[in-house]
Amino acid sequence: MKQDLSMYGRLIKHASNVMSRHIDTFAAEYELTGVQMSIIDFLGKYPNQTCLQRDIENEFAIRRSSATTLLQRMEKKELILRLVAKDDARQKQIQLTAKAQPFVQINRNYMKVQRASLEANFTAEELENFTKILQFLTVDEAGKNYGKDHEK
Repeated sequence: MKQDLSMYGRLIKHASNVMSRHIDTFAAEYELTGVQMSIIDFLGKYPNQTCLQRDIENEFAIRRSSATTLLQRMEKKELILRLVAKDDARQKQIQLTAKAQPFVQINRNYMKVQRASLEANFTAEELENFTKILQFLTVDEAGKNYGKDHEK
């Protein structure tokens, strides 16, 4: 039986929405958003390294304007500091504040539970294949050739 390929996109979008809703609900307990929690997690992974705004833009595949707005809101909540980068005055260096530090471990614990749930329900091989598919989609291999041989 031939599969409807558009089904994959809908399933991925649906899964993404559900996962976002779950992390938003979790983060709301701390008066944060899921994206803010993810930024804190990202910065917490590299405590002794310089992180620039463009690193966050690349990690989360967001535009500069979206990153700026997000980081300004986090700065207003005193979760991060936005400093002029030492090597390039045009860049913003992002640092977690002491207020944000407890959320690093809180988020790690949340992610650990999420990962355990996947590992309990799928084999290592299934998760490896799933990861390969997501990596393929992340670099836009699936949509890269759209239009080349596609009839209009």
